[in-house]
Amino acid sequence: MLYCVSAAFIFAGVFGVSAIEVFTPAEVFVENGTTVTLSCSFKSRELISSSSSVTWSFLPEGEAVAFTSIFYYTGGKQFPGSVPQFESRVEWAGDMNKNDASIRVIQMQFKDNGTFSCDVKNPPDISGQMSFTKVRVVMKEALPQTSAAVIVGGVIGAVIGIIIIAVVTYLIIRRQEHSHDYRGCTSLESVSSQNTRVGKKAESSNDNSCCSSPSAPVQGPVIYAQLDHSGSKNSFHKMEPVVYADIRKN
Repeated sequence: MLYCVSAAFIFAGVFGVSAIEVFTPAEVFVENGTTVTLSCSFKSRELISSSSSVTWSFLPEGEAVAFTSIFYYTGGKQFPGSVPQFESRVEWAGDMNKNDASIRVIQMQFKDNGTFSCDVKNPPDISGQMSFTKVRVVMKEALPQTSAAVIVGGVIGAVIGIIIIAVVTYLIIRRQEHSHDYRGCTSLESVSSQNTRVGKKAESSNDNSCCSSPSAPVQGPVIYAQLDHSGSKNSFHKMEPVVYADIRKN
């Protein structure tokens, strides 16, 4: 027994057998009637050669039987599997030189619900394990929102919120500026200002008053007199009224 184990390790060392890593998404939602690309990538420490191969298999949902091959690719050629429902509906969509082993399934149907497996071999990297993808075929309304859509929606909402806040802030500031630009005065301040404007420039009775007296001249006391045009004491007096107005300067 010991000799067998030693021989296995020697064989692995001579021929360079190593593990290959295969990656697929854990779950994929697909709209019914559309075409989907089932992604599969791999890592290998060996150069890709013509002997490398890719096998895709399918297990229907709710069944416990073994996986059945639906697609095989090697040496730049593709071969259909043995499942009738995928006949002429599966095509190669990868590039082995770029470590891409993806396939494309046309016209997805509800009966395609199930688990798909991707198995890659790149001799001498042949001991890796296959990777599995759970596929759910649903109506368009049942498709979950992608992370990209959520991010875009969040960014748009944030931008709209910032614009609304900026507009409201601007309107509030403008309203406050208008209220500061105009401050009315009371009738008491106006009367007090007029009473102090006698014989000189008007001065405000209150240093803090923001209201000035009217710019039009204010008429002062009126003196009435009569002129004598007769030239003598006994003659008939022709009297003409004369009005003297006190014209004040502004």
